Amino acid sequence: MRSLSQLFIQAKNGSEQAVEELILRFHPLMNKMAWKSGEFDEACYQDCMLAFVIAIGKFEIR
Repeated sequence: MRSLSQLFIQAKNGSEQAVEELILRFHPLMNKMAWKSGEFDEACYQDCMLAFVIAIGKFEIR
């Protein structure tokens, strides 16, 4: 299993596989955020996913 820093670097360099693996790792958190008042909010989940993919491009590792 690759480290998060390795995955972010590879994702920023255009690796779709790295992006998919990051999404899989963070899926439980995005899923948790999409549950509101006992119901799953699909729009919220999609917003979380979109924000996550955009954040990958902006993320900097030092």
